[in-house]
Amino acid sequence: MGPTGAGKSSFVARATNSGDEGVGHALVSHTSEIKATRCIIEKSNVVLVDTPGFDDTKKSDLEILESISDWLTKTYDQGTLLSGILYFHRISDNRMAGTPLKNLRVFQKLCGNKAMSRVILVTTMWDEVDESIGNERLKELEGNYWKAMIAQGSTTYRYENTLKSSSKLLSELVKRKRREVRLQKQIANKHLELRETDAGQELYSRLDQIAEKRAEILARITAQRQQAGDEATADDLRKQFETLKAELDQTRQQTQSLKLTPVKRAAAYIRKTFM
Repeated sequence: MGPTGAGKSSFVARATNSGDEGVGHALVSHTSEIKATRCIIEKSNVVLVDTPGFDDTKKSDLEILESISDWLTKTYDQGTLLSGILYFHRISDNRMAGTPLKNLRVFQKLCGNKAMSRVILVTTMWDEVDESIGNERLKELEGNYWKAMIAQGSTTYRYENTLKSSSKLLSELVKRKRREVRLQKQIANKHLELRETDAGQELYSRLDQIAEKRAEILARITAQRQQAGDEATADDLRKQFETLKAELDQTRQQTQSLKLTPVKRAAAYIRKTFM
């Protein structure tokens, strides 16, 4: 799991020695569906499950969470548990905000504290940064954004984009005991709707914040349009307005689908806590 362009599909291609087919190299996300690929690691059958990021260019964040939830629930019902969860992060990113932070927060809620020991935080794109800069960024991630996860048992791994590096990581995973993640238990065992789960409510919170910020920007563009001194500027602002308005409408539609009434929220809390 991880943001679009973090190297998830590339890792699967390298680990299975299948070339670059299915790897995205453009700004448009390549993996828009969940894709399972089988391989052999140290005589063990391993299934690598590649998931789209929550910043997918083809699907909304809600659709992504729904597809991940469906896959996890179906496999859990079939008795399939996870040996590990790899969360990919570009070390070439110079800041941890916006979309990467949203991905991480929803990911944490999806896994739950008890599954944190199964999480490996994989840094990629080391060849795109100076070694010292990369090490400084990793230090910041470990001491800040990933600190709580590491304290609960998560580990980090520097992926070198080679077959040897991917094999080393997967060899460690196959030795681990399998277990479920929080989202599976909340839906399958506690019979919660997706929007009632911790992951669903975290996504709702993040999308609500995004909608608020977009509404503020929209208001500023509206004011600028009214003060525009020439036709070209007014036309450019109109295009910006229409694009942002469409994004805001889509975000609000997603938040509406995830929003819980006070009664629903209370009922979900009771089931999560006492059932």
